[in-house]
Amino acid sequence: MTAYDIIIKPVVTERSMENMESKRYTFKVDTRANKSEIKKP
Repeated sequence: MTAYDIIIKPVVTERSMENMESKRYTFKVDTRANKSEIKKP
């Protein structure tokens, strides 16, 4: 799986916007992807 297959879309909520200030981002990801695939640069 490539990064384009894993990341579906960003999650935009009030809480995720607050986390963006501390450089933490929230994305909806494919349920078949595991943690190591998501973390891979």
